[in-house]
Amino acid sequence: MAERRFTDREIGLILRRAVELEEGTPSTAVSSGRGLNLKELQEIAREAGIDPVMVGRAAEEMEGRGGLEPLSLWGPATVRREVRTVPGEMAREEVGELMRIVDREVEAQGTVVEALGGVRWTSNTRFLSTQVSVEPSGEDTLLRVEERYSDSIRGPLHGAPAGWGLILGLALGLEGLSLALPLVIVLTAITAMMGWAVGDLVWRGISAGSRKRVRALTGHLTEEASRLLPPPPRDED
Repeated sequence: MAERRFTDREIGLILRRAVELEEGTPSTAVSSGRGLNLKELQEIAREAGIDPVMVGRAAEEMEGRGGLEPLSLWGPATVRREVRTVPGEMAREEVGELMRIVDREVEAQGTVVEALGGVRWTSNTRFLSTQVSVEPSGEDTLLRVEERYSDSIRGPLHGAPAGWGLILGLALGLEGLSLALPLVIVLTAITAMMGWAVGDLVWRGISAGSRKRVRALTGHLTEEASRLLPPPPRDED
């Protein structure tokens, strides 16, 4: 059965939230290139003095709320990533089946390269890059799906509506309502913030769409990989 694996960023967020839930226990930074499942993360937390129950609660919060992202003036992060581990090592033909699924489900045209025993599918457009990798991980196979928007996209999305709000506030205050300068400044600030909020709403919608696509593709690949791989042998008593 495929296991949900948390990325390095998610691990940090979960541990930080677990510490908050436990009210002040010091946290320990954890890094793992292949991610960790919940059981592994709870074991590390136990060794660091963090209550594993709180780690479980923090992970549930993250799953339920779509991520425990820190608050940012620019809105959600530009990267969406999901990692899964499937028991067993996939053959070349089976990996090819997964790459064909990626070709069908991702609109942009991508390229496939092999490196360090794994296979990576990558596409790049002006503002969005998508990467899907299938990597051997001991006796398991690691599936990783990532969408990354250009860091430059959030600035115009927030700044353009804020700029139009600023101009609208000035025009309305000076010409339309003939307000005194202090009131014009207040009105301009309000309309600029409203414009910023509109841009932020647009970006959050784009980010939510990215999260949905990444999770859907990861789920489809995990389901197909589990179907292609033989079930792990059962331990005999």
